[in-house]
Amino acid sequence: MMVPLLLALLLQTEAARPFPSDHGYAATPEHLEAVVAQSARHPVPEIATAPLPDTPPLVLVCPHDDHSLAGPVYLPVMQKIRAPRLILLGVAHRAEKWKAGSVLIFDDHTSWASGALGGISVDPVLRSELLKALATENVLISNGHHAEEHSIEAFVPWLRKFDCGSKIVPILVPSMSWERMEGLASNLADAMASIAMKRNWEMGKDVQVLISNDATHYGDQGWGGKNHAPYGIGCEGLAGATANDRRLIATYLEGPLQAERLKGLLYELVEEGDLTKYKVTWCGRFAVPFGLEFTRRLAEKMGMPVPEGKLLAYSTSVELGQLEVEGLEPTAPSNLRHWVGYAAMGWWVPVERP
Repeated sequence: MMVPLLLALLLQTEAARPFPSDHGYAATPEHLEAVVAQSARHPVPEIATAPLPDTPPLVLVCPHDDHSLAGPVYLPVMQKIRAPRLILLGVAHRAEKWKAGSVLIFDDHTSWASGALGGISVDPVLRSELLKALATENVLISNGHHAEEHSIEAFVPWLRKFDCGSKIVPILVPSMSWERMEGLASNLADAMASIAMKRNWEMGKDVQVLISNDATHYGDQGWGGKNHAPYGIGCEGLAGATANDRRLIATYLEGPLQAERLKGLLYELVEEGDLTKYKVTWCGRFAVPFGLEFTRRLAEKMGMPVPEGKLLAYSTSVELGQLEVEGLEPTAPSNLRHWVGYAAMGWWVPVERP
């Protein structure tokens, strides 16, 4: 009688997406409690001070860097996640290795582990219905790709901490042109709108979208021999690069979602003629414009007003410094010759005033 039970447990374990031991993410309750507590006390140089809507945001953007570095910028995003279903849109850092471009990369894990904190279940029904509605040439199902990608796994401990009861559908977004992005965003929005309206789901309340992105990766050291310091090094480089991040946010992301602005963002981040070449080193150069165009089209198809973006927080690893969490060491240096920018944002449906 024990053999079938053991086999079932083994299969269940294999179906869970594993949590890594070599990344700077909290994998124990003690580490996560320390990260959250210190993040709440940690000053963030630029954080939204204007009143935010009382309604839940439809879509959020959050960093995915080490918790001990980016924790204070994770916090205002994670506090706004309450929907029972989350579509997680991640970066495909290793898409070239997997020869995966211009498709949406799904997994078929049953859950995602988070170390000793427990796991987050995948919503098998929502994922299956989305896949069924998408043409096979538009998707790739790859547990291997998801298992090697860190841009979504960083969220899992936070979701466990805030215990919102959400089930997830993880999707990786590799390189693609704007034209391809528009087509896939429209297809995914068609599928999601049909599912939501059939079930009387409300975007924001019943389903939210969470997009993974680290902003500028800056400096002339520790980037695999590459120089990512177009504004120089030291305080001058920090000022120039962060000003450019803020300009991109203000120009393309704050305010109403517009297709032309999202296209403009994409081609400010990558070369239009060669999508493999960065112009600005944002991880989410494809995930962010794709996820927001998907959300814009979804709102349109569901008869909702155009969502409007608001900056929740912006800072950098060098300005924030490292949280003092014993046993949780960062995986990369943080100094004026090697740092990362972090932006937290949300998009809400504007409330019509009488």
